[in-house]
Amino acid sequence: MKIWKIAILVDDMEAAVKLYNEVLGMEIVERLPLGEAGECVFVDAGGVRLELIPKAAFEGDEKLGVPGFHHISFQVDDVEEAARELKAKGVKFIKEPFEAMPGMTLAFFDGLNGVNLQLLNWEKEDE
Repeated sequence: MKIWKIAILVDDMEAAVKLYNEVLGMEIVERLPLGEAGECVFVDAGGVRLELIPKAAFEGDEKLGVPGFHHISFQVDDVEEAARELKAKGVKFIKEPFEAMPGMTLAFFDGLNGVNLQLLNWEKEDE
């Protein structure tokens, strides 16, 4: 496993983009539309991708809907298989594997001390 991105749940996307892009000079590398929830904005933080997620994307979720540091994401070939392997090692899952959108499978698990960890497989159409 390797870290693919670090996610931050933001309550003001415009202010977050201004800070990370305009103030800190991080290049916007991708935008991911989320319908009514807005969009995720990915910035390059010197070889590490930061994902800015609108709070509305997790509205109503007591554990995952708190603004601030959100999760560290691990890219895997098969989310379901990776989840089974981690469960066999005693890892507790916050959200079982699910298809977030066509081609994107996610799962969230407890990283201890309030840190959320994510398994991700994203089969982009253009790749």
